[in-house]
Amino acid sequence: MATKAQEQRDKVLEMVTETRAYQKTIFKKLDKIEEHLATQNGRLRKVEQQNSAIKAMGSMVTVVFSAVIAWLFKLK
Repeated sequence: MATKAQEQRDKVLEMVTETRAYQKTIFKKLDKIEEHLATQNGRLRKVEQQNSAIKAMGSMVTVVFSAVIAWLFKLK
């Protein structure tokens, strides 16, 4: 009886050890994914800021162009 109980303990210990190894691997991969996501978010933020700047410049050009056109019609 003691040998069967010891065998079961050994099997359980082996399963726990394997599970911990898998868990460590999963956490390492998760850390890599989080680092990559932070990098991507930084790049995305930069692109969004550039996009906003381009939109602002386009709006300013539109307003100035409209004002010039209105001024030209007013001269006639």
